[in-house]
Amino acid sequence: MTSATDDIVRLPAIADLTFSAGLKAALIRAQAAGADMVVDASAVQRISTPCLQILVAASRDTLRLAGPKLVLRDPSANFIETVAMLALEEAFGLTRT
Repeated sequence: MTSATDDIVRLPAIADLTFSAGLKAALIRAQAAGADMVVDASAVQRISTPCLQILVAASRDTLRLAGPKLVLRDPSANFIETVAMLALEEAFGLTRT
């Protein structure tokens, strides 16, 4: 998910319930380090509701706090489609085209 030289959280092709705990931990570590929480969503083919809930919560927390921000990098078409189906575009700063 992340490495010592790479502070980017990379979502896998299938971001499901089993991935969600690691996702939450990685975002907490990034926030505690004072770094922006950069999430690369380019490989996502399918993302589960638990993973989206964690990302939405992190995004909302960053809007309330004057600290690190959640930065969504290169979301795949499938990620965007799932977010749109759940009407979460605003939570991620995405707009409908």
